[in-house]
Order: sequence, then structure tokens, then C-alpha cells
Amino acid sequence: MRASQDFVDFAFAESGRISEAKTITLYNRFPYSVDVDWALLNVLNHTTGQWVKNPYRVRPETAKIDAEGSMDFHFEFAPYEPDQYFFQIAQCFVCPNNGALSKNKRLLA
Repeated sequence: MRASQDFVDFAFAESGRISEAKTITLYNRFPYSVDVDWALLNVLNHTTGQWVKNPYRVRPETAKIDAEGSMDFHFEFAPYEPDQYFFQIAQCFVCPNNGALSKNKRLLA
């Protein structure tokens, strides 16, 4: 697996508005398909002390990338507080579809 870039910078975005989408392409170099699942957790609003929906979005959140294929994922940002700095690490879980998960394994001691 390879990503077209390591990070996305949204620069300035107005509070309450959705930014222009940024694209990251994931390339599957395996000889089998993979399932991709993005995880963006809820965040703590330090002003109210409440957990709120993550201001970052990724579309699609889940996808299947064929062998030797690629897929574009679009990221958006909608800050919920004005004049604040936001930072987020997005986790991407990749599950191979090569049959290894369904095989029984034996550990010999």
C-alpha cells in the first residue's frame, strides 16, 4: 500500500463552513484486493467540555481496492470554533482479501 501524500493542509477555513475537498490516493500494490476503513474519532471541545463530531471528514469511509488498483479518498474540514488551530491524525485500517484470515493456523512448540 502507498499513499499519494503523507498529510493534508487545509490552511485557513471559516468556522461553520466546509472547506474545499483535498484528495489522497491509495495505491494497492498487492496481487489481491484489500478492504480500507478510515477511522476519525470524536473530539473533545475544550470550550464546552463536550465530545463533538470530528471536524474532519473522509469520503468514502470504507472501500474495496482491487489488486494493483487505486482509489481516491476526499478529505474535508469544517471547524466548529473560530480562530482555532486544528490537528488530526486519520487512521486507515487495511484488511487483505487473500484468504489468510480464513485459514487455520497451528503453532508448533
